[in-house]
Amino acid sequence: MVNSESLTGEKTVYEIGYLILPSISEDKISDVVDAIRKVIAKEGGTEIDAEAPFKENLAYTMSKTIGASRYVLSDAYLGWIKFEVDKAKVVAIKAGVEKITEVLRFLLVKTQRETTFTFAQARAVLKEKEDESEPSTEEKEVVK
Repeated sequence: MVNSESLTGEKTVYEIGYLILPSISEDKISDVVDAIRKVIAKEGGTEIDAEAPFKENLAYTMSKTIGASRYVLSDAYLGWIKFEVDKAKVVAIKAGVEKITEVLRFLLVKTQRETTFTFAQARAVLKEKEDESEPSTEEKEVVK
């Protein structure tokens, strides 16, 4: 068993991927992201990279209970932040993000420093593949 004192001073790179409730207005999304950033900064984390949240349909519905209300959601704002922090501080960051009620779900993972994937790149590749699979106007005329 490793105690948290032995982890102090060991900096590690983490990434937090998060889903923000779709009921939050677009002008308030940055406030929620800033709240996540404040939790990271409060624990001494240094941001390395990030991707602004965008609205996306979920692969399956998710629910979130806030107070006495239960919400079932089929879309959410999706984003991520990559940061470096002492290993001992990760538990506090996780607990801090859990307290942000506008966050539907999040995933905190250890990762590498270099950003090798972004959602913007993935969407561009997907669009390119869709464009290639659509027949051109000349091909449509031949089919007729």
